[in-house]
Amino acid sequence: FAPVMVNELGPDGVIEQLRISELSGRGGAFFPTGKKWDACRTFKESPKFIVCNADEGEPGTFKDRVLLNNQPGSVLEGMIIAGYTVGASYGIIYLRGEYQWLVEKLEQEINDFHAQSLLGNNAGGIKGFNFEIRIEIGAGAYVCGEETALLESMEGKRGEPRTKWFYPVEKGYLQLPTVVNNVETFASVARLLSLGTFEYLKR
Repeated sequence: FAPVMVNELGPDGVIEQLRISELSGRGGAFFPTGKKWDACRTFKESPKFIVCNADEGEPGTFKDRVLLNNQPGSVLEGMIIAGYTVGASYGIIYLRGEYQWLVEKLEQEINDFHAQSLLGNNAGGIKGFNFEIRIEIGAGAYVCGEETALLESMEGKRGEPRTKWFYPVEKGYLQLPTVVNNVETFASVARLLSLGTFEYLKR
């Protein structure tokens, strides 16, 4: 994570890099990541939230598990970048119930980020950017892989999809602006900004 670089780019610059790369969500819907983040940052309500959808329930699928186990820092970096870009204060990893064995590793990584001042007040040395990340364990419902069902579950309700009068970027968690992206999407953002957009696209 290069906070100085991200700070130099500014939110507009991060959005532009995502637009150039045409990075799409890796959760299955393939919605343009830059477009989603740009929409969320236009809403003034606060606080805003960044939610990492780690409720990987598709039979035979394990890419998110591998990333969380082998590169948890990349996922946290992507969430921090998202938080900075849209003006969010809190990040939540919604972790599949069967992946509870990853909790200790993820909490240790979060603690390490705090120790490096990459989380907390003035995260990454960016004055005025305060950002925290916590973990929430899912209850094992397959449908919670759908973003609005996930949000309902996070609020302590039955995990069922919402009627989309509003998208989560406007009214998501607790009816506040929320970015929901997949584990792989956040890791990809961190990689993209670390390598540079054009180098990332070559790979």
